[in-house]
Amino acid sequence: MSQSIAIIGGGIIGTCTAYYLSRHPKIGATKIHLFEGSSIAAGASGKAGGFLAKDWHNACTASLTKMSFDLHQQLSDEFGGESKWSYRRLTTMNVEIDSKRGRTKQVPEAGEWLKSVTKCSLAGTTDTTAQVTPGSFTAALAETAKEKGVQISIATVTELHDRGDGTREVVAVDDNGGMITFIATDVVFAAGPWTGRLAKQLLGDKAGPAADVQPSNCSNSIIIRPSPGSAPISGHALFTVLKLPSGVFGEPEVYPRPDGTVYICGGGSSSDDPLPEKCKQVKATDELVQKLKNYASFVSPDFLDVDKKKATLEATQACYRPNSGKTGNPIIGKFGEGLWIASGHQVWGINNGPGTGKVLAELMLDGKAISADISALMP
Repeated sequence: MSQSIAIIGGGIIGTCTAYYLSRHPKIGATKIHLFEGSSIAAGASGKAGGFLAKDWHNACTASLTKMSFDLHQQLSDEFGGESKWSYRRLTTMNVEIDSKRGRTKQVPEAGEWLKSVTKCSLAGTTDTTAQVTPGSFTAALAETAKEKGVQISIATVTELHDRGDGTREVVAVDDNGGMITFIATDVVFAAGPWTGRLAKQLLGDKAGPAADVQPSNCSNSIIIRPSPGSAPISGHALFTVLKLPSGVFGEPEVYPRPDGTVYICGGGSSSDDPLPEKCKQVKATDELVQKLKNYASFVSPDFLDVDKKKATLEATQACYRPNSGKTGNPIIGKFGEGLWIASGHQVWGINNGPGTGKVLAELMLDGKAISADISALMP
């Protein structure tokens, strides 16, 4: 029986899995069909900050993380990532700004946009930290996978029927009500925060560890563009601790991007918003957006103050992330005959996406993970 693989989820994990399967030397005539209910990178894979770190991880994920960080560089070198998805190495700083204690420290080589802070320390160098624009990265890899024969359908998988011969019929429905069917020997659950819900809907009591993947609270982010004519924003990722004049504390993350915009997240979560059916139904919260704008203007009042017209708010967005309820680590591997999972990456999905796709392709076609030690992550 020839192998055929269905991948449920068109975020960075599902897309990287499709990409590395399509490039594997043993793929032969295997058919690969990726199903995504909204659009490629519609969730966190399109709305995350895109920060990458080589060595910020625990013992269970360290091998995967290092390998995946290196793969990001390899993919950028191969496909022109600097121009296609804004890949770059960057310096990462821990920064504290306290309105009562004043700003007396200089951030090395930060330039005009971050003139002074209360405290700062080095958190990562260009050897160990980098960034991508994750939506662009995921979309580019999806197109490359399609060129290798991967079929991508924007449709929601609604049914899995065990045919009793080692295959399952995958049934999906698109937004127009059209039905798509695919006979699969293997089904990969890589649907991010929807993984657990879909596994239970499609597999019932056979969902196993896939059922343990639950959504995080809804996190908001904004993208700001400084006014035309502003001095360039340096390539510094900032992990901040702020004390505003109002007495409010905040710990936003600030990621300048090569296109001149600045991505800001870390304004808290919308804890009361349940996970909707589809990515496109996730919306930002006005209160949290305003909080992020306040943080931005406090960090850089001359460059990032939207309310005083010194910058433009280009995007407000929100997303959920997949959490593994039992281990807190990603779950990668086989959990039933013809059933595979790659999910639960929390905030490190962008960082570990390429590595996850590569090792899952190895598990499926070589029978073991070769490129990284994921023994602590397997179901």
